[in-house]
Amino acid sequence: MTAPIDFQAARDNGGDSWERADPRDATLARLRWDTWGIALPDGEDAHVAKLRHEGRGYVGTCDCDGFKFHSGPCAHLVALRKAEFIGATDVRGEPVHIADETEPFDDDVEQAMADGGTEVRR
Repeated sequence: MTAPIDFQAARDNGGDSWERADPRDATLARLRWDTWGIALPDGEDAHVAKLRHEGRGYVGTCDCDGFKFHSGPCAHLVALRKAEFIGATDVRGEPVHIADETEPFDDDVEQAMADGGTEVRR
């Protein structure tokens, strides 16, 4: 389950997660449309985080202890959000883009049209 993420409060409050999250030193790898592998230089392991736009905000999770045991976003989620903000790239050289909740369906529409379906606009 994903939880609402308040990056503005995290920025305003500062703290360890905000300071550790430098996307220029992180390794960011897109695993799925809303899922990322993220390694920070001071961390022992890479972690899997999910983050997406939903409505007017962000929702996400991370498998790290910082997300599980503290309020607010962990350093992995913050690094991902900062990476999108500054236009950083992932390990494949692609711009970091945090998807919105409709993006996993975009390919389905294209596939249906390629299979002979027609697009219906309302």
